[in-house]
Amino acid sequence: MAQQGVRFQLRYVSIFWALVLVVPMAYSHQSTPVTESTNITEITKDNRLNRYYVKYQKGGKGTATALVKKYDLAIVDVIPTRNILIVFADKQSIQKLVKNTVIEYVELEPIRNFYSQ
Repeated sequence: MAQQGVRFQLRYVSIFWALVLVVPMAYSHQSTPVTESTNITEITKDNRLNRYYVKYQKGGKGTATALVKKYDLAIVDVIPTRNILIVFADKQSIQKLVKNTVIEYVELEPIRNFYSQ
């Protein structure tokens, strides 16, 4: 019977020491300031990367893909049935891309939300 009492006390003592050691460590990490990177560029509407739908003319997939790669844009997805490339790009790159005759139009990917939001 005395042995069970010792186990019970040891359990509470070990829990106490775990809390004593862990809680201050958790609070010390909370107060550590986050250092900012020095090479982060300021994000504006002009240089922010967005997803765009790039609609190209029928039969112009190769040319449209070559143009997208020429301007160093990232192709995210392709919808071949609709002749659409989905790309990540900034506004300046899209303005250059639109000037080509193979590209019918470019539009910003619509933001979709659930009805409950």
